[in-house]
Amino acid sequence: MNFVKKLIVFGGRYIDYQMAIAGALFLGIVVFLINYFVSGNIFGSLTAALKQGAYTFIFGGIIMKTCERLAVGFDNKKKAVFLSILIPSIVAISLTFLVHSLKGTPHPIESTIPTMILVIPSTAVWGSRKRRKREAEKFEIRNLKLGR
Repeated sequence: MNFVKKLIVFGGRYIDYQMAIAGALFLGIVVFLINYFVSGNIFGSLTAALKQGAYTFIFGGIIMKTCERLAVGFDNKKKAVFLSILIPSIVAISLTFLVHSLKGTPHPIESTIPTMILVIPSTAVWGSRKRRKREAEKFEIRNLKLGR
């Protein structure tokens, strides 16, 4: 296997590529539009969008992979889904606030609100979906073993 394939496989253990790409595209476009309509500067807006896209791809992908692992990692369904929402949401919101605070964003709390609005429902949907899929697989395997 060549280096790129190894890197993709390795990254796939820690990053949910599907959600990383979707999040990076969505938030990159949103950041571009916000910056462009405020400043009219296409290159500055594109730079901000690319930074946001890269940040969201890496950290958003990690957050969603963590959500998935937590959702299927516990026997107790309610505990698993609750933790798959709580832990990734706290991490994402904290990282967003920290980055904006350290970067000198004038209103770091206001800049963190979109993360709150997006990450909590996203982890709820993704964690629940992954848990249902895992339980359906377990049910199917159990029925195959019983010959049903």
